[in-house]
Amino acid sequence: MDAVKLVVCMACIASLLLASCAVSPAAEERRLQKQASIAEILSRPLDSAEYGETKRCLSETEYRSYRALDDRHILFEGSRHRLWINTLRGPCPDLRHGDVLIVRQFSARRLCDADRFEVADWFTWPWYRRWPWRWGMDWGVGMRCSLGKFQPVTAAQVEEIEAVIRSR
Repeated sequence: MDAVKLVVCMACIASLLLASCAVSPAAEERRLQKQASIAEILSRPLDSAEYGETKRCLSETEYRSYRALDDRHILFEGSRHRLWINTLRGPCPDLRHGDVLIVRQFSARRLCDADRFEVADWFTWPWYRRWPWRWGMDWGVGMRCSLGKFQPVTAAQVEEIEAVIRSR
């Protein structure tokens, strides 16, 4: 009898978990519309002499900082007001909740298309990985995500993309 109760309890928990993962059709439609709007903004041609071409890699000297725009786009800011948007290969839900990208690079001193990374907060960064701050193996580290190509953008395009993301 206990085994039956356990199976019923596990089935109830599984159905609740599956129901909590469901996305309403309206929410999914809004997400797809936002992604289409962002893709349209990024498809506008730029002067390659002034902004450069889409790059497969960025060297560590080309960018100074980054910030997440949403769960699929990272803005890299470089010197002389150069901006690149990296459209990730898939959604990365933890992206906007961390401060540090822990990158598994294939090439030294460059971030490249297909490099994998995890999002973490400052207290999981290596110099904090000691007692009392480092309690578990990967405490505070998010899921693994993959970078895409680095597309040059203007500040106006970034503002448009941020407006699309903020819209409901």
